[in-house]
Amino acid sequence: MGHPRSSIHETSARAESGQDDRSRFPEIPKDRERRELTLRGVMDTIPGLVWSALPDGGVEFCNQRWLDYTGMSFSEIKGWGWAAAIHPQDITHLQEGWRKALARSNSFEAEARMRRADGCYRWFLIQAMPLRDSGGRIIRWYGTNTDIEELKLAQEELQKQTSRLDQLFEQAPEAVAVLSTDDRIVRVNKEFTRMFGYEPDEVLQFPVNDLIVPEAQIESSRAYTRLLKEGGRVEVETVRRRKDGTEIDVSLLAVSVRTASGEQVVNYAIYRDITERKRAEERLRESEARFQAMADTAPVLIWMTGTDSLCSYFNKPWLDFTGRTMEQEVGTGWTEGVHPDDLQGCFDCFLPAFHARKPFRMEYRLRRADGEYRWLMESGIPRYAGAGEFVGYIGSNIDITDLKRAEVERQRLHQLEADLAHLNRVSMMGELAASLAHEIKQPIAAALMDAKTCVRWLRRDTPDVAEGCEAASRMINDATRAAEVIDRVRSLYRRDTSDRELLDVNEIIREMITLLHDKADRNSISIRTELDSELPPITADRVQLQQVLMNLMLNGVEAMKDTNGELTVTSKRTDDGQLLISVSDSGIGLPAGEGGRIFEAFFTTKAQGTGMGLSISRRIIESHGGRLWACANTGPGATFQFTLPTDAAVSSPSAA
Repeated sequence: MGHPRSSIHETSARAESGQDDRSRFPEIPKDRERRELTLRGVMDTIPGLVWSALPDGGVEFCNQRWLDYTGMSFSEIKGWGWAAAIHPQDITHLQEGWRKALARSNSFEAEARMRRADGCYRWFLIQAMPLRDSGGRIIRWYGTNTDIEELKLAQEELQKQTSRLDQLFEQAPEAVAVLSTDDRIVRVNKEFTRMFGYEPDEVLQFPVNDLIVPEAQIESSRAYTRLLKEGGRVEVETVRRRKDGTEIDVSLLAVSVRTASGEQVVNYAIYRDITERKRAEERLRESEARFQAMADTAPVLIWMTGTDSLCSYFNKPWLDFTGRTMEQEVGTGWTEGVHPDDLQGCFDCFLPAFHARKPFRMEYRLRRADGEYRWLMESGIPRYAGAGEFVGYIGSNIDITDLKRAEVERQRLHQLEADLAHLNRVSMMGELAASLAHEIKQPIAAALMDAKTCVRWLRRDTPDVAEGCEAASRMINDATRAAEVIDRVRSLYRRDTSDRELLDVNEIIREMITLLHDKADRNSISIRTELDSELPPITADRVQLQQVLMNLMLNGVEAMKDTNGELTVTSKRTDDGQLLISVSDSGIGLPAGEGGRIFEAFFTTKAQGTGMGLSISRRIIESHGGRLWACANTGPGATFQFTLPTDAAVSSPSAA
C-alpha cells in the first residue's frame, strides 16, 4: 500500500504560494504540526515504501518512494485509491484482510503483487501496525511495503525442489525412513511400507531399533552410535524384521544431516532388500563347493581362467599330477611344466580361441610329478554368467599317452594286416599255380602253332600272303589272351590295392571262374552261375573284389574236394537296391558250434590255413559299405553272401 505526494513536498509548495499548512490540519497545534512535518520528512527519506492510514483504513499519507515506484499521484491513491496499484488477482484477498485487521484492531500482514511504474508487477510483503492514544483508541495506522519478489521466486523454486524431492522420496526404489535425533521414525516412503509391511501412520514415532533382530542388535547399535557421534554416513549389511515377524537381509545406508555448527538435525536410513542377492550368493557358494568337490574327484585335470586369460584355478587331480601347489600354478606358473617344444604351440592354439570366444582342443606334453612328460589332450570352452557376460574359460585335460602308444601299435598292426592280406593273395596264387600254368600254356601253344603255320604259308614257292596274315592275326589274339591272364595274376600279387573305378561285378565273377576252373576240374567240381544281366555298375576296387571272390570260391572248392559237388555263384539286386552276390557249395558245411568265429582273424579249420582270408574279406566288403555273412544250407554245404551299395557315394576308400 502507498501514500500520496504530500508531506514535505506539498507543504513547501503551499508555503511558497502563501498558503498556511495549518489550514490542512487546523486541529493540530503548532508544536504537534512541526513534529508531524518532521516525521513525514523522515518517512520520505526511508529507503522503502512507507505509508499511513486513518482509523477507517483510508490512506492519508505515503512517502515519495511509494509514489515514484507506482508512478501515481497522492490524489489517485488517497483513501482506498491505492487498490489500483494491486494486481487484479490479489486485490480482493488484500482488501478483505485489511478490513478484518481494521475490525479487530490488530496488526496486519499480507502478500500481494504491486504494479511498478513500467507496468511490471512484483511481489510485496505489506505490513501495518496501529498507533493508539493513551485511552487505547487507534488514531492512525503506519505501514510498509517490502519488495519480496526475489524471496518469492526463491520460495517457489524451493517449493519446486521440495516437491521434486518429495516425489523422488516416494518413488525411490529403496526404502527410506527419516529419523529424529533420538532414532524415531518421522516419515517413510512407499517402498518402506511395502518392504516392512507397515502403513505410514503405524511407524510414526516408531523406534527404528524395533526393526532390528536380536542377532543384529549389537552390530546396528554400534553403527548408529558411530553415526550419532561422528556424523557422516554408515553402510552395513544386516538383518531386519518385518511386521509379520519374518526377517530380510538388507543393505543399510544411514546418513546424518547436520548444521554448519555441527548440530545434528535429522538422520536418513536407506534400506535395500538384498535377500535374493544373499540367497543367490549362498547358492553360488554351495554351487562352487559342489563344483570343487566334483572337480577334485573327477578323473580329469580341470582348470579355469578369468577374463584376462590367466589361469585362476586348478583342481586337485591337476595339482597331484604336477606335484605343485595352487599358488605355483595360477597365472602363468603352469607353463613351467609344459615341454619346451610344445609351449609355443599351446599359446598359438589357446590365445586366438580366447580372443574369439571359441572352443578349442590341442595336445601337448606336461611334466608329471615323477619327472616324466605325458601327452595330454586339452579341451576348453568359454564361460558366461547368468546375465550373459563373459567370465573366462574352463577346460579339462586327459592323459592320452597310452592312447598315443596304442595308436602307434595300431598303425603297426594295420601294416601287418596289409602284409597278411598280401601274403593271403600270394598263398592263393600258389594254390592256383597249376590252373594258371594251364591258362597261360593254352594261348602260348596256340600262338606257337599259328607261328609255324604262318611260316609254312610264307615258304611256299608262291607264298600265300593272305593265309600267312590270318595265321599272324591268330598269333596276336593268342598273345593278347596270355597277357591278360598275366595281368590278372599281377594285379592280385601287387601290394597297391587302393584304386577304385566303375566296375561290372559280373565281369569280375567271370574272371575268377576262368582262373579257378582248372582247379575245379581237377577235383571233379562243376561251377554254375546265375548272373543278373541287368546289374548296374558300381564304384569299387577291382583287386579287392577279386580277392574276396577268390577267397570265397577257393573255400567252396576246398570244402567239396572229397565230395565232387557243385559251386554256384549268383548275382542279383535286393529289394532295397543293393547288389547281392552269393557263393554256395555242397561241401562239409560250417564248423559245428563255431560258425560265429569263422570271420575272426587267425581262426581256421584248414591244416595249412592262415585264418586271415575271411577276416580280410569281411573288412574289404565293409570298407565298400556292404556286409558279408555265412549261413548253413538246408542240405549239405554252406552259402557265403555279401552286399554292395549301388550308389557310388556310399562307397568310400578305406585302408581295408
